[in-house]
Amino acid sequence: MRKLTINAQDIVFAWQDECLDNAYYLDIESGDTRLVNRNLLELGDLTDEIERDLERFLYIPKPDKNLLIDDLKEFAFTIEDSSLKNILPLAFESPDPVAAFKKILERSPRDRARLDAFIRASLLARVDRWLKANAIDAEFV
Repeated sequence: MRKLTINAQDIVFAWQDECLDNAYYLDIESGDTRLVNRNLLELGDLTDEIERDLERFLYIPKPDKNLLIDDLKEFAFTIEDSSLKNILPLAFESPDPVAAFKKILERSPRDRARLDAFIRASLLARVDRWLKANAIDAEFV
């Protein structure tokens, strides 16, 4: 198993980015997360680098929105304020349940902060499992 130091903020951002124009790759030598966007000026250089050394770059998959919805549902069970707890299910009827859920939690800054920490920990756990499946033992910084 390859040991690799990875910037947690970068890889969590990449893991969450739903934009179809963005593709992310993990450089398994440096631990850097690389963005490929068809509108970037240096796109040719970066894609050439990735294509020349395919074994060095690991494609970071697009997020599974259903997993994030599951996280939100799990988190909802931890809410103690009954008025918030009663309206959170409405968020799942929204076209963007994640944004709606966060908007509802703005009434409680403590719960909103807990949600951010919960989602980050959940995403890092998923990223870590994905990395281990690709024979990478990560240290997140």
